[in-house]
Order: sequence, then structure tokens, then C-alpha cells
Amino acid sequence: MGTSPSWAVAQGSVSPADVQQAIDELLQYFRRTQNRTAKDGPVGAWQGHQDQKTGLTSLVVLALLSAGRKPNDPEVARAMDYIRGERPIQVYEASLQIMAMCAAEPGRDLALIQRNVAWLVQAQQDDGGWAYLQDRGASDESNSQFAVLALWEASRIGIEIPQQAIQKGRRYWLDKMSPSGTWGYRGEPRARGSMVCAGVASMLILEDSAFTQDAQVQGDQIRCCTQGAAQDYDPQKSLDWLANNFSVIQNPGYGEWYLYYMYGLERVGRLTGQRFIGDHDWYREGCEAIVGPKNSRLMGVTQGSGALQPHAARAMALLFLSKGKRQVVIGQLQHSADPSSRDWNRHRRSVQHLTGHIEQAWKRDLAWQTLKLQRATLPDLLETPVLFISGSDEFTLSAQQRRILKDYVDQGGFIFAEACSQDGCNGEAFDVSFRREMEMIFDKPFQKLPPNHPVWSAEARLDPAALPEGFWLYGIDACCKTSIIYSPISLSCRWELSKPYGAKPKHSKVINAELDNAVKVGLNVVAYATGRELKDKLEAVQIVQSDMNRQVLERGTLTLPKIMHSGGGDETPKALSNLVEVFRRETKAMVDPKTPKLAATSPELDKYPLAYIHGRTKFVFSEDEQQGLRNHFINGGMIIGDAICGSEEFSKSMREEFGKLLPETKWQLLPSDHPLLLKDGPGGYDLRNVSLIDPGRGDVDLAKAKREGPAEIEALVWNDRIIVLFSPNDLSCAMESKHSLQCRGYVREDAFRIGVNMLLYSQLH
Repeated sequence: MGTSPSWAVAQGSVSPADVQQAIDELLQYFRRTQNRTAKDGPVGAWQGHQDQKTGLTSLVVLALLSAGRKPNDPEVARAMDYIRGERPIQVYEASLQIMAMCAAEPGRDLALIQRNVAWLVQAQQDDGGWAYLQDRGASDESNSQFAVLALWEASRIGIEIPQQAIQKGRRYWLDKMSPSGTWGYRGEPRARGSMVCAGVASMLILEDSAFTQDAQVQGDQIRCCTQGAAQDYDPQKSLDWLANNFSVIQNPGYGEWYLYYMYGLERVGRLTGQRFIGDHDWYREGCEAIVGPKNSRLMGVTQGSGALQPHAARAMALLFLSKGKRQVVIGQLQHSADPSSRDWNRHRRSVQHLTGHIEQAWKRDLAWQTLKLQRATLPDLLETPVLFISGSDEFTLSAQQRRILKDYVDQGGFIFAEACSQDGCNGEAFDVSFRREMEMIFDKPFQKLPPNHPVWSAEARLDPAALPEGFWLYGIDACCKTSIIYSPISLSCRWELSKPYGAKPKHSKVINAELDNAVKVGLNVVAYATGRELKDKLEAVQIVQSDMNRQVLERGTLTLPKIMHSGGGDETPKALSNLVEVFRRETKAMVDPKTPKLAATSPELDKYPLAYIHGRTKFVFSEDEQQGLRNHFINGGMIIGDAICGSEEFSKSMREEFGKLLPETKWQLLPSDHPLLLKDGPGGYDLRNVSLIDPGRGDVDLAKAKREGPAEIEALVWNDRIIVLFSPNDLSCAMESKHSLQCRGYVREDAFRIGVNMLLYSQLH
């Protein structure tokens, strides 16, 4: 049995392991081909493009660091020593040196980065673009793209870029853009995919750097819904061209420079938050083209080099694979039925800025996505752990859309929503309609979250009293946790105004505090929703749905009833049926998808050798219930179960009530070498190192309250036979939807593994 459960939906032919293997092979290639001695050439360099000197080596370093290598790794350290010793001559060199130094050790190389930034600013042409050389030549889109990327990276580490240079750059790209939102090379009328990607990325970076925001600050007041600063560029036309001419096997409109185009395509997808360009999952399809099983390994690299030097081709392939695989932390729902409406995205850089703040807090590179509700499937939504919904206008869903959002939450998804309201916005229509829709879907109203709710401290401790007047968070509990959190006042407005990097506008202390608190709310909600656990980009989504339509039951089919009692015996109604479905898929056993509810007094209990019990509160068995269970055990029956949300109250009742049913019974904790914790038969798992969420670990942040160790399973033994297997830590909440940071219990994957092993043990013993 492998380590990954088979209860995931397969998506595409390339797995995270395939991509990682390709990345590892590219890393080995660069390890082999670096100059080690002076007789090979400059020590630490990768040779090629002699007129560029350090440009190629800087590109390779950038790719190595993006793929996870560290600045002190030998190949990177040698290359950086070489780069530091050479002054740039051309724009590509100066730009790539900046990007490599910013990615490696920016503190150490700050003076050199500042030198190169000044060099680039001086090299900017009168038309706002950049040529190959500092003092002569005509500007072109390729050199200009690299200069913009370099200045952006420098701004992200705190170096201030002159606004004049930014505004000149904006004007250059706008002047070169065709009416259809495309770019060619040096003014040619024919659009090239690589140059369209260069233009989109450059314009998005320059617009952000120029503080072209939808919200504004006026003194000590934030105005969320205003005319905003002028934004001269809308990427939609450009994205439409890329969609209509989409390719992952050649540079659209030109053919050559394929991997240069792929390097730009990844950046467009990441900066626009697009998983799909048109109907195309650009990263998955790109990976299939470069490393997919239909090709020999990395054939897409060797065939796609074209005019590119081989080292440069491989570096750009490595950048596509490594940067594109960043985990998605949040998705923004484009819910408007009218595709021209911006009601869902009134603050266009808000989610991007929040993602940047999360990256800084978690110290890892992350991605965000935009999802279109009109076309989204359940697997599409499950690609993102948090779905952000914003609006001012009425929010109305169809029956199918309600069902898909319900399924999304049932499968572990989380909805984070806001009304774009107050501070110049009128979000009353959204507020009323969104509350109505959520209450219709989940059959319960929003509740004001108490000050001790873990969302207020999941990442950064936040005093709710310090928030703006009238602000609060409201939630709906589903599947053992708060799965929908809603703010009736705009947070996205404040995220947009709070840049996570680069030069920032100067605001008053009042405004800075308000922006900081809004960011903390966003950080806390995302940390609470995810526990910092994110799926890999190409990892199949996990969907568990029991097939209740299977009618024909063969002889020997296992039916697992649920014992009802007064301690919340059906609080997680889907947990057991989900476990049964996973058990069927994993072991190929004949299992009845139906899990009948039985009282302990029911004569039907005698039909079933195995039953399940779970609950959340104290309970006491009546004399008749005691006798029914006593007969079940005397006749050879067994019971397995868990405490919902790790309830100590329920666990205590379990031990007391079952312990008095039969004489000379004894509860004991299974040792780590017990067969149940090992691979016990076909389909079993090793449970000696599972992940437990423990929110009671002192002052540890809830988002970090995880520990590893053997599964804690208690057994009630009678006449040398185990008659009850019980987990005092939660399985049910995790199996119902997803583990909760509010519950002491196992993460979802391990909860199912424990449940599968319990069932296997009961069948084999």
C-alpha cells in the first residue's frame, strides 16, 4: 500500500512526483555543467552568450533558487562569487544580476543591487523602454521586460524606484500595445506570445508600482468606493488573445523561442491569478508538454531550445516548473453573471496583496487564483482551500450553484466573504442577499464570533476591540468548525491599500493601524481555515462521496450500523458513510454504503458483528441499552468509535459506560507495536507516525498546534479479546469534511487511515 490514499480524483497525467523528478534532473544538469576550475572558464559560471558574461549565470542562479536550492549550496555560492565580481555591460546582465542577488542574499548584496538599479534607471530610453546597452541602441520589449522585472524585485526588498522611471515605463508599454491588447517585437504588427506575456506582466507590475488603486486615503479616512487612480490597462484583451492562440508546444504567432514564451506564460498566470487561460489549465498542460509521460523525460526542453542557448533553455524550463508549482492559498470567486461586471473584484489587487502578506508571515512562496462560478466544477473549487467572495450588488445563486458551494464546504473547503460596504460603498444589497443565500444553503444563520474564537489569534493576536467601529466577524459552523466567515465591512479595500512589499504611501498612524489590523484579520482567517496545510499544485483533489445508489448487496457484504445514544450520536452524519466509502475503495471489500442508525436496544443489532459509535457529550446507558450491548459482545460482536472533536466528556462516558457492561473488562492504550498500528493486511497503513492537531498545547498558536506520533487507540479487553476500539481524539470531524483547528484530532488523511485499520483489524481478528 502506498502512502497516498486512492480516494482522490485523478486529474491529468502528470503528478507532483513527475514534476519534482524533472526538477531534480535539471538541478543535476546544472551541477554537472558549472565551471569548477579556471581551465573550464570563469569559475562558478555557466558559459554561453559571451556578449552577456554574467547574464546567463544569473539566470541559472535564479532558477536554482526558485527550485529550492539555498544561497550556501556550493553551486549557488560559486556562481554568486562570480556574479559579484563582474560589472554589468548590458541591460540583460544588470537586470538578471539584480534578480539573482535579490533572490539569494539581498542584505549582503544591497550595495551592488543599488548600483545596478541606478545603472538601469540611467539606461532607460526617452521612450520609457530599454535597449541592449546603456547609452545607445533602440529599445525593445524583451530588454524592457527584464528591466521591469529587476526593478520590481529590487522594490520588493525595499529599494525605492523613482516614480518617473515607473511612469515612463508604463507609457512605453501602453504606446507599444495594439488595440487588441497585444505586443510584437520592436513594433512589428504581428503579435508574439512571448511578447504578449512580457507586456501583460510588465503592465501589471508597473500599475501596482504606480499606486493605481481603486481605494484611496483622504487624511484619516479610507474611501473604499471612489473613482480611484487612473488605470490605463485592463489585461482581459491580452488574456483573450493568449486564450485564443494558446499553446504549450510553441511560441504563438512566432514559433521559436518556445521556452522563453513558457517562462513568460508562467508569470502571466501567476500575476493575474489565473489557473485557466481560456479553457486551458496552463500549468498542468505546460508540465505535460515539458515532462509528461508521452515524451521522453524533458524532451520538451531539448526540442524547445530553438534559438536559446541550452543552459538558458533549461533554466527557463526550471523556472516554469518550479515557480508554477507554488501552492494556492486563496481563490477569488468571480460570481457576477455579467462577465463585464467588476462587482466581485472592486479592489483589484487586494487578494494579491493579502497573498503577499501571507507569504511573508509563512516564509514561503504562494499563489492565488480566480475562479469563475459560472463554469466551476467541484474539483475546480477544491483546488483552493479558501474561497473569497466580495460584492456590493445583490448576490443570487442558482440551485446548482448552491449545491456546489455546499459540496465544497462538505469536502473541506472554506468560504471567506465580505460586503463591499461603508467608507463610500453601499453594500446593503449584497449583505442581505449573501446572508440569505448562506442560510439557505447551510440551514442556519450567521452568528457573531465571540472574542475567544480561535480566528482572532490563529496567526497574529488581534484584539477585536481595536478594530473599526461597527466591524466584526460572523460565522456559520459546518462540519465541526466555523466553515463560513463573513465581514459586513470591506477588508479587501484595506488589503489593496496595504502593499506587502516595495515603496509604500505615507499614511497617518490611524490609517496604518487600520490597514495593519485588516491584514491581520485576513492572515488569521486563512490560517484558521488551512492550518497552513496546502495541497500541491498538481495533486489530485480529494473527494469522498458515498454511492448510496448501489442496491445489490452480495453475500458477505459488510454493513456497519451506527449506535444511537443521548450524547450526540449523529452530530457528524456523513463521517461514517465517508469512512465506509474510503474502506471500500482502499481494500476492494464488499461494503454496504448505507449505515443504518440503531438503538442499543434494537434486536437488529444481533445481525451485525461490527458497529460504530461516536458522540460529543456525556451519555448514560439505560439498563435495557446495557443488556443489548452486553448481548452483542457475548455473541462475538465488536464496536469501534471515536470522540467527535476530541470531546473529553464523551470519552469519559465511553470508558465508564462500556467498562461496566461485563465483568473483568479492562481499558488499555494500544502500544506502538500493536498490529493495528502496523500494515495489518491488504490496504492497511503504518500508524506509528500520524499528525494530531492539539489546540490545547499551552500558548502555541492554533495554526501551529500539530504534533507527530503514534495513533492513540484505546481498547476494551474482555476474556483476552478486544471488544471495543476507541479513539479519544477526533476522527469524525476530519472524515466528515476536514480536520478543525478547534478540535483535538487527526488530520483528515490520517483519520481515514486510522478508520481503515480499525475496520481491517475487526475483520481479521
